[in-house]
Amino acid sequence: MSTGFKFRSELSAHSGDVRSICCPQPGLLLSASRDFTVRSWNLDANTSQVSEGKVYSNHTNYVSAVTYLPPSSLSPQGLILTASNDRIIRAFNEVDCNEPVFVLHGHTEPVCALAANDEGLVFSGSWDSTAKIWNHDLCLATLRRPGATIWSVIFLPSTHPDELYVATGSSDSVIALWRIQRTDLNHQHPYETDKPTKTLLGHMGCVRSLALLDPSRLLSASNDGSLRCWDLSAGVCTAEFYGHTNFVYSVAVDPRGAFIVSSGEDRTVRVWPVPKPALGCQQIECEQTISLPCQTAWCVAVTADGDIAVGCSDKKIRLFSQNPTRQAPPDRLQAYENELAHCELSAETLPESLANERVPGIEALLVPGKKDGHVSVIREDSKLVCYQWSANEDRWLKVGDVVGSAADSATGSNRTLFEGREYDFVFTVDFDESMPPVKLPYNKTDDPWLVAQNFLYRHNLPQDYLDTVAKYIIKNAGLTETPNQKQQQSTVSDPFTGGGRYVPGSTMESGSTRERTQLPGPGDLFPATDYITLESTNVSLLLRKLTSFNETATTPLSNRALELVSALDPRMSNSDAMELTKAVLDVLPGWKAETAFPLFDLLRCLVRWPGVSAVVFEPASWSNILQVSDLQNLLDSSDLQVPPPTPEASNCILFVLRLLANCIAIDSSTISSDAYSSIPTSIVTIVRLASRLANLLQFKKIDFSGKKHHQVAMATLLHNLSVFAHFQCKSGHLLSVLPALRGLPGLCTRMATGLLSVVGTDPGAVSRVPPEVVWRLLTALGTAIVTSVPDPAMEDSEKILLATKSQRIRLIGSAVPLGPLDDELAGWGHFRQVLLFWAQATAAPIKNRECASSLLQLLE
Repeated sequence: MSTGFKFRSELSAHSGDVRSICCPQPGLLLSASRDFTVRSWNLDANTSQVSEGKVYSNHTNYVSAVTYLPPSSLSPQGLILTASNDRIIRAFNEVDCNEPVFVLHGHTEPVCALAANDEGLVFSGSWDSTAKIWNHDLCLATLRRPGATIWSVIFLPSTHPDELYVATGSSDSVIALWRIQRTDLNHQHPYETDKPTKTLLGHMGCVRSLALLDPSRLLSASNDGSLRCWDLSAGVCTAEFYGHTNFVYSVAVDPRGAFIVSSGEDRTVRVWPVPKPALGCQQIECEQTISLPCQTAWCVAVTADGDIAVGCSDKKIRLFSQNPTRQAPPDRLQAYENELAHCELSAETLPESLANERVPGIEALLVPGKKDGHVSVIREDSKLVCYQWSANEDRWLKVGDVVGSAADSATGSNRTLFEGREYDFVFTVDFDESMPPVKLPYNKTDDPWLVAQNFLYRHNLPQDYLDTVAKYIIKNAGLTETPNQKQQQSTVSDPFTGGGRYVPGSTMESGSTRERTQLPGPGDLFPATDYITLESTNVSLLLRKLTSFNETATTPLSNRALELVSALDPRMSNSDAMELTKAVLDVLPGWKAETAFPLFDLLRCLVRWPGVSAVVFEPASWSNILQVSDLQNLLDSSDLQVPPPTPEASNCILFVLRLLANCIAIDSSTISSDAYSSIPTSIVTIVRLASRLANLLQFKKIDFSGKKHHQVAMATLLHNLSVFAHFQCKSGHLLSVLPALRGLPGLCTRMATGLLSVVGTDPGAVSRVPPEVVWRLLTALGTAIVTSVPDPAMEDSEKILLATKSQRIRLIGSAVPLGPLDDELAGWGHFRQVLLFWAQATAAPIKNRECASSLLQLLE
């Protein structure tokens, strides 16, 4: 982009959150709101002026989506379509806004997504786990995603005139592609299916929005904090967009194809370049970050002339333009900057540490930001202030005052009056779209879990909301440690509250003289805090294999490289290790899977030396590793019937898994507490690869049955990922630069439950897998669970403890790989039998039995 976007205008007529917008024609904008209305707006093409149009009412609940049905034979003037939480879709004539032309009944829960095409067809998605295709007022098809809310729907271009091609994005993190024969679209016998043609897997959170980039590529936005670009033909992700620091709710494409724009829960709209049309996963950098004076940017759209419109949680629509003639005049631009500057930002939502001694003064603003959107917190007088770097304007913009940091006190000037009392915070909690928001007051000296529990009692809310409300308080109040936990310092603290939960090693550390007279409790084993490496190797055997294979290799290793292999030893110099690594990577593309496994074995040992993993995970080198090992073929395949890897490729995959496990263990120690310091490329790659490995296992594209070395490698990798997720979710400073971390504990839970379930509970299970596999899977699962749902404070009531265990049971139940009709309790019932088996298996090592028993204690 040559010119950055600047504020154009602000539209303030809605009285509730603006949840959906669309720009169907030049000069026309439509908006849907929680105030039960849809509004139209007239945009001037040559100035910043916008005028109000019509108001479309007649809804009896929140309006969650709006779209435009182009003119057709049935509706020559076109129709405005609205979707509401009252479960009804309404079609309005653009001129007559009083009564709908027709209504669509059929969904049994709120309708949250709408799309329309040039043929006059309508596509809707709902909380009832269905998407429906309509022709005027007739339902032609119902597509089902059992157990999932369908958050987004879209029509896709088809090369076959006799079929309809559509996509859905849902709360199960899946994008489903559906091809429907037009002969099946008969309103007398509506078509129904729950089997999509293809699924696109990779997101680790709800898929909230879909947008067509071009006829062959689809964009998606997710609660995992990322955008992805998908090749529709190959069914693979070709680009990832990381930059948002919280949920991403909406993605849109400039009609001219010049840029992509997204919005979400992090108070920003972000502008991205269009990725190149090539396979291979590109990492796309944000071009411009537009901060907003509201907490949530629910939806975003691009007008016909390339301006950005965003619907906000403060009931307003804001427009931004690259065209100077449509940008606001200088006084309005300054007023908008002033509004931003007076926002209050929670310290917990910011990426950098805010410890008092680390916050610089105003002199820090003399140094340019590292990239657009770079956030810096400085001290101005007695308060902390947040600035954001604008690369387009080459300056720092003030985006708010920081509250909830160590610099604030409970008697400071930021207190709010609520019901006759002063509070540090009065939050507006919007936990259910079918209920009005309520106020939640909180003082920093209060225990957030106790406040959350009292809040549930007061408003007669389900106990299941406890975890959500407490975490909301902790995050938005900027807490790192709850008051009642300050006396319980430990080396590892709870990942959400910062308070001491366990003292790892208190009963198991070396040198301890304490006698253990009972089984270890959950706090003794979970969270695990030690990484495991797989580094032992037989150098002489490795050298013999390499020498033999080297004789017929098209790109052989040099004699110097073989000499270095023979000298491989922990005392090898770093320069020799680096030389050997580069030699291996140089020849690897010329080796086939049948002979390449010794090279992979070397690499997994060499990553112990500083700097080696950075070379191994350079894009070209890592791509070669995936290609030669055949992992790339498995990862890219969208066919569930893909042939298994050959025995030779399977050997290579074994050493790649060991390489990944070692890199997590070794490179995690190089991460500093500065969110903008360099994160090892290995860590970024492995965290993003984890979900794709999980899909390989879930869909049985790779089977480790009877392969004990593979089982050990996968269990070790999963153990290390869980430990890493626990430490990083606890500190939180990497979440802004690697949002995929947010979903890692849940992903580890899914993988561990799946692998333990596959092992079985028959008498032969104990001898079927190595004992260390079971131990590492159990510790990985326990660590992931306490990271996702931490223990409440010791003083909390029995109700809160029971609610915590209920949350954990539901987490496991939802992760167990049963059929689509099974619910969370059925999943937990199945997996409970797995844990009982290992707790009672007398043939299993005692530490495995103790670990399974402790895990049951954690859950029941």
